[in-house]
Amino acid sequence: MSQRKAFTRRSLRLSVRISFFLILAAILPLFIALAFSEVQTRTTLINQANRTLEADAQTHSQLIENYLTAKLLEVRTLDNTPIVQQYFADPVHNQAALEVVVQNGLAINKSNDPDIVLVTHFDLRGRYLFHYSVYGLKPQPHGKDLIPPADMQQLAKSKSLQYVSDVYYDPLTQQSTIELYTTVYSTLLKKPVGIIRSTLSLEYIWNIVNTEKGANGDGSYAFILDENGVRIVDPDPQSLFTSVAPLNSQLQQRIKDEHPYGTESNVPVLADESLKGVLNLNKGPATFSVTPAGKHEVFQAIWRRFSKVPWTYVVLTPQNSIYYVANQQLYITLVVALLVLIPLGVIGWLVGSSISYPISRSVESLRRSSSALNRLSENEKKIASEQIWMMDSSETGLKSIQYYTDASKKAVYQLNMLGNDLLARPEREKLTILKGVSQMLDIGRYFEQAIIHQYERNRKVAVAMKVTSEVAKQIETGAKSVDDATTVLDQVVNQLRRIIGS
Repeated sequence: MSQRKAFTRRSLRLSVRISFFLILAAILPLFIALAFSEVQTRTTLINQANRTLEADAQTHSQLIENYLTAKLLEVRTLDNTPIVQQYFADPVHNQAALEVVVQNGLAINKSNDPDIVLVTHFDLRGRYLFHYSVYGLKPQPHGKDLIPPADMQQLAKSKSLQYVSDVYYDPLTQQSTIELYTTVYSTLLKKPVGIIRSTLSLEYIWNIVNTEKGANGDGSYAFILDENGVRIVDPDPQSLFTSVAPLNSQLQQRIKDEHPYGTESNVPVLADESLKGVLNLNKGPATFSVTPAGKHEVFQAIWRRFSKVPWTYVVLTPQNSIYYVANQQLYITLVVALLVLIPLGVIGWLVGSSISYPISRSVESLRRSSSALNRLSENEKKIASEQIWMMDSSETGLKSIQYYTDASKKAVYQLNMLGNDLLARPEREKLTILKGVSQMLDIGRYFEQAIIHQYERNRKVAVAMKVTSEVAKQIETGAKSVDDATTVLDQVVNQLRRIIGS
């Protein structure tokens, strides 16, 4: 009996496979477009975002540059008017000129220069002469002196006769200012005659820096470093007036003496190696990646150096914001793919089910037919086996009959021999012998007829057994053919099951 392996490996159903191929046909172009976007468009978008960041830094730094340039030009023009030069030529005897200077200065400050919060006049040695302020402010010393010695030295070295001081912060007014120093030059006397210090509020500059918050994506911002690496304008209160690297001892001592950043005598260090490196660069702009102190993500940064003041304008934006457009495009593509995926999956399942259902019914019918053929094959094999067993038994019986027939034949031969021997005896016994012999001959003839009859019967039985044997062999051959057909049918059923995934 042949052994057939059961179908155990299960494949995906036909409906599932049709759904999969429909989805693949629709989604594949989207993913090809997505791959092209990642390779080509993403790089273009990132470069464009970097150019936008650079343009933004250029625009805002130029606004600050123009603002400082305009203020320096304005104070130089106002500080060198004839009436101012007249006063400085003889401060003691020109009190009338003093009143005009104060009145004109207040009027101009109030109408045109509200950012100039205080104007203070000094002689060439830095001694105080007078001041005026539309806000009623009075000059305060920076450390021990109204004009720090370092500022006097820088002003004396200036070829433009102007100098911009470091930033000063007043914790009472919470206002940052810088001092615009101008040396008054008398065109009549052909020499310097005095010093005017205009205290400029940095509110305008702060407003420009504050507009950078979120301007280049969520989390973007800007700040300004001075030449020493101190964050003099920074929207983050925790970073304001901190340095990117430790300051030298001379500068620290000066800060302790002058208290430019309020009551603090030391500048905290919020180290940043990338920004420290920027201070040593002479050429810009240049974009670079940095993780600012206190932040937990990488930022793309660009810097611009001012020409009027030794400051550096830095704009930073999270790299995720730069990649936002590319990521948004990726997100939209994935959403479209998902929206296409769901209806295609349903359609594929419906189409696959409509195709696989009749095939499944046919497979079930074939499976039942295969089972019936299997049972028929088993029954025919059993019948053929019984027929063969009967043939074997009949053949054994026939051999036994043949043996008895041969024995009877020998007995008849013996009787004939004995009868002939008795006939050859003397006459005196002849009558008795003849009678016995006659009986023996009758018995022998009877045996002989019986043997002839038995031989005929044996011949017919042998013919019947031969026919029966041939029939049994045909039944066995038929059973094998049915078994082979059943095997082929099982293979067809298994292949159909693989197709429909059942």
